[in-house]
Amino acid sequence: MDLNRNIALAEKYPLDFTLQYPPRREYFQSRFRGTPDLSAAQKVSDMLLYLHVPFCAAKCYFCNFAVDVRTAEGLHQRYTDLLCLQLERLDNFLPRHVRVPGIDIGGGTPTLLEEAQLRQITAALKPWRARTTCEHPLSIETTPRIAATNPERMQALLDGGVTRISMGVQSANAATLQAVNRGLQENMTRKAVQNLRQAGFRRINVDIIFGLPNQTAADWQAEIDNILDLGVDSVTTYDCLYRGKGRALTKRTADKPNPVTYGALYDLSYHMLANAGFHAAYGSVNFSRHAGETGTSPYFEGRLFDHIPYLGAGNYASSQVGNSWWFAPYSTNAWMERIEKGDTLPGGDCYDLPPMELMAKQVLQSLNFGTINTQRFETRFHAAFDDVYADAIKTALAKGWMHRIDTGYGVTPGYFSHMPQIRALFYTTDAITWVADGEHTALPLKATAGKRKEIA
Repeated sequence: MDLNRNIALAEKYPLDFTLQYPPRREYFQSRFRGTPDLSAAQKVSDMLLYLHVPFCAAKCYFCNFAVDVRTAEGLHQRYTDLLCLQLERLDNFLPRHVRVPGIDIGGGTPTLLEEAQLRQITAALKPWRARTTCEHPLSIETTPRIAATNPERMQALLDGGVTRISMGVQSANAATLQAVNRGLQENMTRKAVQNLRQAGFRRINVDIIFGLPNQTAADWQAEIDNILDLGVDSVTTYDCLYRGKGRALTKRTADKPNPVTYGALYDLSYHMLANAGFHAAYGSVNFSRHAGETGTSPYFEGRLFDHIPYLGAGNYASSQVGNSWWFAPYSTNAWMERIEKGDTLPGGDCYDLPPMELMAKQVLQSLNFGTINTQRFETRFHAAFDDVYADAIKTALAKGWMHRIDTGYGVTPGYFSHMPQIRALFYTTDAITWVADGEHTALPLKATAGKRKEIA
């Protein structure tokens, strides 16, 4: 592989080389169409579980998830009933010996559901929690407004076994919120955290996003200052994505941030959070106050670090077992109809991925934590990382972008601005060729993108 081509493409199209792999879903769709192999799910020892609740008050422009903003009478209850039915079918489908290291409930905004519906879902998860193997296995997402104004829903979750909750603050800047169609959010974060602590949640995470349209260093510093004294257990700092057909920012934002801007904003938050007692490997977007914890959920750790197979319940939830990666029907109605007809795990898009694509996917996922754990890679793929990626890691070390650590390799402090190039080194030859052939949809940054953009 000509790695110079990888690097050159990442410099031309940096917004394509994100923490997500593949470069576009169309790449997998054009090459690796397949059929889910459900029998493989009965042969594993560990299986993660994700529940998708699509309902939201509005779809934010930075969002690329399957979101449903309808409020038709009975819709939420029908969806809840069918989600619980699917959970029962999946539990019966898996052999009793299968352990469940982590469970996530995401969306959408799962806590948009009423208290009784949340209790219904957590009751349906009781057999799944009996299979769990870690201290805080069940995690859910909420918003500051709901956590601040609906304490009864938070109590219902705690009663149902949820001990970790992730709150999507994203931004406390009123102008930024309006610009990304999140104007319905009110700045109730402090009250929300108080309610969650009083309810008894043992792990509270806050999500915030950097690289939002027109966001300055002063704006980002204010975001960090806003959460530092809240006493939360962890903070996730997502870099805003501008790729993908389902993400409105891809087309709405003319002057997209360049890698130098991303790097400066990341470095600012990394040092502020570290000085406030949070820890993370450099390059990680997850920060925790607790020793030995990454700050993210066991579900995501299992997926991103160890490539543990997972099943997704709900519309457009993804599942990955063996070489198969597939998605449920995108439409809420289409998914509900399939469950009503008796399906256990209705499939939509499915890809049968060759080993090198699976390896690239895991390496890119590992870089969410700023590191590549070579032992975990070798446990999953039964191949030596240094042999598979000899040229890539040699290039990353030679350029100073990465360095050796006890568990493998880490991103070198100060080089977050080079994350597009680092990620590109581990793309497959076919994926790079696909990008080079112009089959992507993102546009290159403006001619000045390679120069330092003033962010102060």
